Amino acid sequence: WKVIDDKIKWKNQLVYPTVDLKLIKEINESKGLIIGGGGLFLKDTNANNHSGWQWPCSTEMLSRIDVPIALFAVGYNRFRGQEDFEPVFKENIIAFAEKSVYLGLRNQGSINAIKSYLPNELHGKLYFQPCMTTYLSKIYKDQINFNKPKENFIAINAAFDRSHLRFGENIGGILTSIAKVLKVLSKTHNIKVYSHMITDEAVVPFLQSYEVKYELIRLSDQHPKKIIEEYIKPKLVIGMRGHAQMIPFGCGTPILSIVSHNKMQWFLDDIGKPEWGIDVLNSNFEDELKLKATESLSNISERINYIEKKQEELYSLSLKNINEGITAIRNHT
Repeated sequence: WKVIDDKIKWKNQLVYPTVDLKLIKEINESKGLIIGGGGLFLKDTNANNHSGWQWPCSTEMLSRIDVPIALFAVGYNRFRGQEDFEPVFKENIIAFAEKSVYLGLRNQGSINAIKSYLPNELHGKLYFQPCMTTYLSKIYKDQINFNKPKENFIAINAAFDRSHLRFGENIGGILTSIAKVLKVLSKTHNIKVYSHMITDEAVVPFLQSYEVKYELIRLSDQHPKKIIEEYIKPKLVIGMRGHAQMIPFGCGTPILSIVSHNKMQWFLDDIGKPEWGIDVLNSNFEDELKLKATESLSNISERINYIEKKQEELYSLSLKNINEGITAIRNHT
């Protein structure tokens, strides 16, 4: 990272392979280990019996690590109604917390969730560390122009992984409501569908049913710079994925979140704007979505200014956390 004055050689390692003695040897030959970011606290992505979460490092292997460890910008991503972690998770996360410099979690909701697995004396190891995407304009200000005028369109992103947990039995009604609202908004603004993965495009038939004119923008195989540039453009992003709210926020673009996962609301709470979300469980979902989208489009400059101020806070906090982690690594002998 450019804010660190030391020359640091980084070695990238995928989080998914099972941690074995060979990897432990590589870790211990380094000065420290940083794990993250991502919604790594989820049991069914990279399911394993070693840790119970996405980094499959058993408590025994963890005990063999001799260098400082920091968890950075990781989320507790259990879906609503999803079964709890296996018992191995609690044992593993306690051992991980004991051994770590800190556990940097990307929202207060994740902090509160992880607290329930840890004894009180380890709660101080939990740090608020926002996802780096939330202050992209601070990180890449010299490489990308974040000050371009907004274009006259609304971007919509929908998510359908684990749809039974996101929507329950009312998936058709929710998607119909989204299409009806976008039909109204399309009278004054163009509509673009931002697809993070192919399944996100399941919203398209609903738009077609209501004859909503749209352009499909596929972001799944694009270079990160291209994705950032796309999220700088809209006047409003209506998103259902975490990164369909955090990336535009980091680009200084107004957001409105469709909350089908608690993490979406947790982010909005952290930035002091809980009202920038509409829960899919809301009985007045359609009316709320239309009202809040209209409000956002009527207050674009004000919202951009607020986002810029909040970005500065999140960035400053992150620099503090980074310096603490790097200091621990520097001081390790």
